[in-house]
Amino acid sequence: MMPASGHHTRGLSKSNKDRARSGTDARPRIWDPRAKVSPDVCGAARATVTQLTLADARRAAVDEYNLHKQVKRTRSELARIASAACAQSSDTGQTPLLLYERWLARASLALDGLTAPLLPNIDPEGGLAKDLARHGASVDASTRAASEAVSKSREAAARWRSRRDAVENDVVDIAVQERGAFITLQLGTLKPYVKITKIHLGKLRALYCRASRRGKPLPDDSSSSEYKTFAFCVFALLTRYDSLGGAGYQAALGEHAFDVLYEKLGVCVECFASPLNCRYGTFCSQFEDVDALFGSLGSFFSNTFAPIEGSFEMNPPFVPETMLLAVEKLERLLMHAEKENKALSFVVIVPAWSDCRYWRALEQSAFLRCERDIVNAEDHGFCDGSQHSRPSHERHRVSSYDTGVWYLQTSMAAKKWVVNDEVRRLVCATMKKARGSVKNVKELEKRYRPEKSATTAHPIKKTKL
Repeated sequence: MMPASGHHTRGLSKSNKDRARSGTDARPRIWDPRAKVSPDVCGAARATVTQLTLADARRAAVDEYNLHKQVKRTRSELARIASAACAQSSDTGQTPLLLYERWLARASLALDGLTAPLLPNIDPEGGLAKDLARHGASVDASTRAASEAVSKSREAAARWRSRRDAVENDVVDIAVQERGAFITLQLGTLKPYVKITKIHLGKLRALYCRASRRGKPLPDDSSSSEYKTFAFCVFALLTRYDSLGGAGYQAALGEHAFDVLYEKLGVCVECFASPLNCRYGTFCSQFEDVDALFGSLGSFFSNTFAPIEGSFEMNPPFVPETMLLAVEKLERLLMHAEKENKALSFVVIVPAWSDCRYWRALEQSAFLRCERDIVNAEDHGFCDGSQHSRPSHERHRVSSYDTGVWYLQTSMAAKKWVVNDEVRRLVCATMKKARGSVKNVKELEKRYRPEKSATTAHPIKKTKL
């Protein structure tokens, strides 16, 4: 067990304590507290957040701990199933990378697609089976494998529900340990712990106070019930995103590009983000149950998110099905705002997969205000989805793909936020500042992916959707 260290800013200078509390340290500038949104912009999506009691927060953290174990087991089962199914091919049974993440992303979009958070209940439109078939499995083998994977996921969800109380009595407290530039959080004596940089914890603290405490600061006393409630909420959040995996799907636009969007186009809301990677204090995210305490509006796909005015950034996970659904909703929102004579604007950041349906839908949009820009993969980058658990100098990563930048606006928005050549040039130029310390994806994978992965996994091939 790692002993608790008391308040997480102990040992820091006063100025560093202040930065950790506000999350506004200029090195690195991980979020922009300047961006404020009028309450009527996001409409019914912004609901009042009920502050959790200490007991509720502890229970939520224990639930996430149990869920993490079941998701990990299901991932392992899927790897075994996929390896056996693909063994018939010359790929010698190698498992495609991000197989679980893609399956989960598709299931998350379907009605009753999840049997529990992060555990798919179905294989929507046979997407998992198709992924396996593309990597060498026969049609019959891939169908059987997908069916078995669904069964294993359902079994994991049943175990999670039946064991939700199993470890609760072992969790009396939460240990918060300072370790260099990082903070670790651990439930009692249970392993594993989760970690986060001090500056990201400061950001979460600021977001939590805004969203859950109406701006009231947390007490400095780490033994207080208020502080422990916050710590349990952070543990639940970190554990959920650790279970989610797929850090590449959680990558975000770099801070310099966001500054241009904010200053030139009034962008102050993100359509796809999380409390860990959001640039602004107002954002949509996948997990309202753990994210709302830190400012999330809930899912972009929720019916309650229906803005008719405002300026938004949309950078969805690079999964074709997700991007297509996002573009279709964006188009509906713009059509409604146009009829209401409102200023609604979206800057869309997606991979330049021109043979996919979402790309064609963007090309055909009546709200496209200029030609899309394409930035070459090795010329730009993003904030890594794991930035909250990496040293500050490794926050950025080079892009895996060429990226398309699109500007879609209603007539009123085009007048209010003018997208001219200078704005487009600045956005593309500032995206190049987030390349990170490696030159290309091959070098990135060598640095962060274990050697074993290089010999046991194949990259997923994109689907024409």
